Amino acid sequence: MDPSAVWRDKNHRWRIEAYRAPDLRFAIFATNGPTESAPLWLFGMSALARWLMTHAISLDDLETD
Repeated sequence: MDPSAVWRDKNHRWRIEAYRAPDLRFAIFATNGPTESAPLWLFGMSALARWLMTHAISLDDLETD
């Protein structure tokens, strides 16, 4: 399953992938140089909005990858 969209934060610490499965899902990866974490799966826009708020990331901080 390929992501519909991919974003990174300006500091390149996080990568967010959006998937259009039967519902809207987001996979979030913590990135540290060449390595990445296992994905954290979020279901729906409200879950993504809460995650962005808790990590103090605004939509302006995201850039397409």
